Amino acid sequence: MITLVVLGALLLPFLLVGAVLAIRFRSRRWRIVRRCVGLYVTAAVLMAAGVAPYVLARALTHSGTRPPDLRLTDNPAAYGLHFEDVSFRSRDGVPLQGWYVPPGRRRAVIISSHGLFRNRVEVLARTMSLARRGYGALLFDFRSHGRSGKYPVSLGYHERNDVLGALDYARSRVQGSPQETPIVLMGVSMGAVATLGAAAGSDGYAALILDSPFSSIRQTVADHAWLFLRMPRVPFSSLFIFWFQRMAGFDVDSVDSFAAIERAAPVPLLMIASEGDERIGADVSKRLFEKSRAPDKEIRVFGREVPHGASARMHPAEYDALVLSFLDRTLP
Repeated sequence: MITLVVLGALLLPFLLVGAVLAIRFRSRRWRIVRRCVGLYVTAAVLMAAGVAPYVLARALTHSGTRPPDLRLTDNPAAYGLHFEDVSFRSRDGVPLQGWYVPPGRRRAVIISSHGLFRNRVEVLARTMSLARRGYGALLFDFRSHGRSGKYPVSLGYHERNDVLGALDYARSRVQGSPQETPIVLMGVSMGAVATLGAAAGSDGYAALILDSPFSSIRQTVADHAWLFLRMPRVPFSSLFIFWFQRMAGFDVDSVDSFAAIERAAPVPLLMIASEGDERIGADVSKRLFEKSRAPDKEIRVFGREVPHGASARMHPAEYDALVLSFLDRTLP
């Protein structure tokens, strides 16, 4: 639909010019119209192929939380839990905002990371289900999302520094050693990719919970360009990547979930996916699961009725039981 709108907007002035020429030169009107339309369609396609990747890359790097999520007002108090509004900095200095729920009888803290265009409210319900059973929790807004500071969105590369900053902050708030108060890293979609990137370059965490991560930016851009825009992979994806990595200031090939999961510490791992995910197929999570070096790992694939990252929303009781069982079994 977006592609058709772009092409229509580009074609309209040219078609108007063609109509004027056809009226002016009646004897040759059809030949002129055919030639004009052919030239104009070619020009419009070339312009769309060249301009659209730049426009969309700029829109993505300067994006943030979608308006409906900005209007959400829920917080941990809605679940009967005491919490603090907290602020801390990512590893590269971006100011971040979040909520902190101190750990109770479980003496463990869950760091939850949301997806692209969302904010911390996306992971609130699933994390508070754990907090009500004694787990501590740290939920935060990624850079350029929610109330956190502005910085180019990078689909997980720079956002891994946000997860590392959250890990530093959580460690500063708990008492005892990492064995006495373990920290669990949990993320969904882009949050899962950022979590995995942080895990690949750090330690000090006791378990990983990854919900619907994508494999790489290149593959994700190609898949989404066709799924949502009906843009061909060539040349749209290559041009989009060209602009995107320059605007965001990193090499997109640095985001590789398969390489990251091999470098991550061999801690207990829970992978979550769904067969109904058209954006990131369940096979990605299955292959990541196989790649993991974790001796204690578990995967749960929800059904075809569940779209991308929606397992917790559509099957909350089953999702909560799955995560609680995993944590109760794997944490000391």
